[in-house]
Amino acid sequence: MPAIRPLVPFLALSLLAACGQEPALTLPWGQPEPPVEQALAASCQGDATVAPVLDGAINAARQAEGKTLLDSAPLLQQVAQSHACDMAALGRVDVEGSNGSSVVDRARAVGYPTCGVVQLVGRGGGPADAVANWLRQDAQRTELLGQTSRQVGSGYATGADGTRYYSVVLGDNCR
Repeated sequence: MPAIRPLVPFLALSLLAACGQEPALTLPWGQPEPPVEQALAASCQGDATVAPVLDGAINAARQAEGKTLLDSAPLLQQVAQSHACDMAALGRVDVEGSNGSSVVDRARAVGYPTCGVVQLVGRGGGPADAVANWLRQDAQRTELLGQTSRQVGSGYATGADGTRYYSVVLGDNCR
């Protein structure tokens, strides 16, 4: 019987599949399969005028450091906006989505190639304050000024208490 024990989860999944039920798949090493679709705070629109200001503040910081300017990418903006809305709805700043998704999961969900997507998140102040805060932190500064990113998408939402939430996704569309 001990030799069969490792096969039990896979046999159970097979039986459920045969019955027409879709099980929630957990990989053998215990990590859940990444969320398949982007479903974070779909009803929130944020303020569309803030994203370009945030993109501009990022490019101004990059220009001041002699770095390549980033092009705006609508798919990355979609991912960033959705995540900003999710953070505002939850009242927390985190790169993980409320559904357990990562920035890579969310980029894949909208069809953006994921060779090198990274995300920066923050709250409070204005767009220039968010960028200044990221520049003061080593890891975020490295991502913000990195030369592997070619595109940017920004999102902004306000929480129920008036707190401002920012999400920026930097990426390379694999070209």
